[in-house]
Amino acid sequence: MVIIRIAKTELEKLFYSPVAWLILGAFAIQVGLDFTNILVEIAKMKALGHQITFSITAGVVLGNGGYFETIQRTLYLYIPLLTMGLMSREYSTGSIKLLYSSPVNSREIVMGKFLSMKIYALALVIILALPLCVLLYGVPNIDFPLFLTGLLGLFLLILTYCSIGLFMSVLTSYQVVAAVATLTTLAFLNYVGGIGQEYATVRDITYWLAINGRASELVGGLICSDDVIYFVTVIFLFLFLSVVKLQNSKSGKSKIVKSMRYIYVIVVAIIIGYISSLPSNKSFYDATRVNQRTLSLASQKVMKELTGPLKITTYLNIFDKDFDVASPKSEKTDYSRFSLYTRFKPEIEMSYVHYYSIPKDTAFYNRFPGKNIDEIAKEIAQKKRFNFKRLVSLNSLPLDVQRDLKKENYNFVRIIERENGSRSFLRLYNDMFRNPSESEISAALKKLVQEPVKVGFVFGHGERSADKTGDRDYSIFASKRSFRNSMVNQGFDVVNVNLNNVDEVPKNIGILFISDMARAMTPKEYKTLDKFIERGGNLMIMADINREKTMNPLLSRFNLKLEPGILVQNNSIYNPDLIFSLGKKEGAKIVGGIFRNLSKYKNMRITMPSSVALKKIDDESSFKFYPLLATDSTAAWIEKQTLDFINDTVVMDSGKGESYGSYITAMALTRDVNSKQQRILVFGDSDCLSNSELMLSDRQGYRSVNFSMVPSSFRWLCYGEFPVSAVRSPNVDTTLNISPNDLPIIKILYLGLIPIILVLLGIVIFFRRNKY
Repeated sequence: MVIIRIAKTELEKLFYSPVAWLILGAFAIQVGLDFTNILVEIAKMKALGHQITFSITAGVVLGNGGYFETIQRTLYLYIPLLTMGLMSREYSTGSIKLLYSSPVNSREIVMGKFLSMKIYALALVIILALPLCVLLYGVPNIDFPLFLTGLLGLFLLILTYCSIGLFMSVLTSYQVVAAVATLTTLAFLNYVGGIGQEYATVRDITYWLAINGRASELVGGLICSDDVIYFVTVIFLFLFLSVVKLQNSKSGKSKIVKSMRYIYVIVVAIIIGYISSLPSNKSFYDATRVNQRTLSLASQKVMKELTGPLKITTYLNIFDKDFDVASPKSEKTDYSRFSLYTRFKPEIEMSYVHYYSIPKDTAFYNRFPGKNIDEIAKEIAQKKRFNFKRLVSLNSLPLDVQRDLKKENYNFVRIIERENGSRSFLRLYNDMFRNPSESEISAALKKLVQEPVKVGFVFGHGERSADKTGDRDYSIFASKRSFRNSMVNQGFDVVNVNLNNVDEVPKNIGILFISDMARAMTPKEYKTLDKFIERGGNLMIMADINREKTMNPLLSRFNLKLEPGILVQNNSIYNPDLIFSLGKKEGAKIVGGIFRNLSKYKNMRITMPSSVALKKIDDESSFKFYPLLATDSTAAWIEKQTLDFINDTVVMDSGKGESYGSYITAMALTRDVNSKQQRILVFGDSDCLSNSELMLSDRQGYRSVNFSMVPSSFRWLCYGEFPVSAVRSPNVDTTLNISPNDLPIIKILYLGLIPIILVLLGIVIFFRRNKY
């Protein structure tokens, strides 16, 4: 009861002054401004006809400019104005003496003051929740749990700031000093995470103390035990420090005893924080509807199979441009990249090896005349503020590691190892994200528990190469280590196969890739290939124009053939032989992946330069046929006359047997062989996956998804084993029932009416209070 009376008295003082109401009004304006800005952006997307596939709830609170994220970064600016007078006012007015002389202890004083801040914090949270009214009206199937966890995270953040502000108010009788001290402390806690990260003994303490981004997981819909314990621990730490300060003010004990009280409280908080931050003691709950903040079901299955010790060793070359990605000062950030995995396997051991090798660029020595490799490494280490004694020479590493690093060209690489000696690799990629995502990490881990899928690229007949970097070749999607979607980064092993040198395709090769044969196979090669087909091996076949003589004997085994001529399409921008293939529902239902989106979204296309049409020879076949890609029936035909598509004008000539039609450019085939389903993919164009085509951006008016066709195709061919799917259930809150005409009303309500009501209410109460 004493605590409640103190809280009531404090709230009366707070709300009888205009400060509290002005803060509420200012806070309401910021919430309204941030909310309406992001809402306008989403409404624009809808008005412009863009397909909304993301969660609108997440977009409003978390997206680029999401108002929960914005408020989280600026919330600390409001708190010092609220807490600066909690105890400073008692000191300056002398009322603290009355409290000391009354039958009220220090704990009740502090808890009463803090209870008043809790109630005010609830008022701020209510303002944060007001946009929910618009979302409930305008967004069917809103992700309500995500919204609630965000409010919980911001509420805990406000309470943490308030406890710090209360302690600063206990320390001084000057309100301005208390406000500045609170602001300084909050700023320190926001930046302390970057202090001493180079030193292992300091890193854990400062990283745990950092409050910056602590609410991000909660705001994002993930309730982590260590984050909740952090907030609760920091809150009680500053509350107990406030109690100790008040007790010390009344106590006649020695300075040593008084100091020990502070030390005891701080040490207990550090121990609790350390224990709660250990991976083995963490637990979590993903509140998002589609479990966006935890591993996908496929990745979770991998983690269940991954028993025993697991070690991830990161090798960093001091001469590599990516050295700082996981250097000592960035190790904590690097740990967090694997947090989704350590939740399921806390015993994952992460270690870092910093080494130096012979520079790849021989001109590198010219920058350091007269110095040997050791001296150069030492100078580079000094420039990067890295302790040279922690660097090891490449030659001092185990020979197997040296071989692995040489294959990686001494670039940044992680080697993942199990106790049984199996290993896989994780790399950085040349894209805007750089670090591996869930798909790449899970694929690398899965290779440790099962044999990777081997894809044999047939060569010897002028096929495109899986290793060469020419425009027509396939190194980007097949073997390029720095490309995220490359098969070698998605769980596959790529090998070259010469059918002329073997009597039988090795048993461990599950998929054969045959592309654009310029020369026909020999009878011996066909005999070897037929054995592979008879045993139920899967194939991906890429045909092309002018390849009827060399490819049709192969395709006839599947009751298919290439139509004579070349497919063209009416197009005012590009060459007519550039085909924008549409998805077919029959094949999309079977193969899945990006092909389902192709049949659903009309602006998505597979671009196929110089394609031919596929056709069934007859209806007698053991295979089932599923058209996968086809031309636009109103714009494409098979051109049988014109060959020069640059200088000549291409016109559909019905008199020559040409006609508009939906011609098949890709086909999926299945049949049951040896107690399993055999799967074949046949494409009428080999250039759609070439290096040059994959390097091109979207064509005007269409979104090219050739990149995405690679994982979708090979996932189907290997029965879903690789790549590991990181796909969640589709979002259901993707409909916005708010028109542009509604936006001005919403702005008036949230930027004008609500803040004005709050400020006017404060003014009325203030003048009525002073009147009486």
